[in-house]
Amino acid sequence: MNHRDFFSLIKKGLPCMSYVVHGEEEYVKEQAIRALINTIEPDLRPFNVTELSKPSPQELAETCDTLPLFSDKRIVLCYELADGADAAKYKGCFEEHAPETALLFVFKGKLAANSAMLKYAKKSDTEVLFDPLTPADCAKWCVKHCTEEGVVLRPDTAQMLVRAVGTNMANLVSETDKLIDFAGKGGEVTSEAISACARTSLDVRVFDMLDMFTYGKPGDGVIALHALFDEGSDPMSIAAFLSGRFKIMLEARRGIDAGKRKNEVASQMEGNRYANEKAYDAARRFTSDELLKLISDISDTAFMKISGKMKEDKYLELVLLKHEWRQFPV
Repeated sequence: MNHRDFFSLIKKGLPCMSYVVHGEEEYVKEQAIRALINTIEPDLRPFNVTELSKPSPQELAETCDTLPLFSDKRIVLCYELADGADAAKYKGCFEEHAPETALLFVFKGKLAANSAMLKYAKKSDTEVLFDPLTPADCAKWCVKHCTEEGVVLRPDTAQMLVRAVGTNMANLVSETDKLIDFAGKGGEVTSEAISACARTSLDVRVFDMLDMFTYGKPGDGVIALHALFDEGSDPMSIAAFLSGRFKIMLEARRGIDAGKRKNEVASQMEGNRYANEKAYDAARRFTSDELLKLISDISDTAFMKISGKMKEDKYLELVLLKHEWRQFPV
């Protein structure tokens, strides 16, 4: 199930089963856990909510078998597994515990497809996956949050905010709260306020800069690259982001060459679905060899810096300028 399904299940009354909670969207994951805890009366939470960090299988089993006090449910949150512990040792806890206990194995990030814990959850249909929210979902959240605080945020302005800040919800929450304070109760978050107050994500700005090159506008791309350098952005961080993007595009290109459709390729790739679809569109403008060459050239940025042969910012600009950026898809 996804985050929407899980929130809905919490509202209806989460069944006392074992769940595996994972995914890249940490803020929404945390909010879901808090929402679950809030289903227990405040005065009874110390007795009926237990949070364990990397417990041993024995410690977890003993906790799960403890009966609730003055409640029909007990919540046990297991954050990660004990260091070096085999997931198979937790299988007994996962499959059998007190019927009044809801056990959640909570992991940071997204589990690997071959994870034993994930296989247990899929078998019982109790996987809870927190993928990054789409830009549209993020914009809706911003509008809802502002409305709850008595501030107006129009949908088109919310989309501008998401484009500027990105889809990392922790960052988006921080910037939205800042704009709410700036607008004041009864006020409106405007595009001017976003430009003046919101801290634009480096990843978003590099993404936009790369789009300029990818879609055949290298002149605009160089201007955007210089703006990043002038504002103190680390060339090595930019190089790392670009290398990662080109690797995703190479994966998409291989899917294209195999005759796969956009939806199929995007769903098979790890990470943000929206970003994967953008990578697919961009990959149509490259051959696999071109992408491999770009990845190889950008990987030499660190060598240029260490060896002193060329400053990393100049080298990065050279790599981007020497490529033949096409106006139309391959």
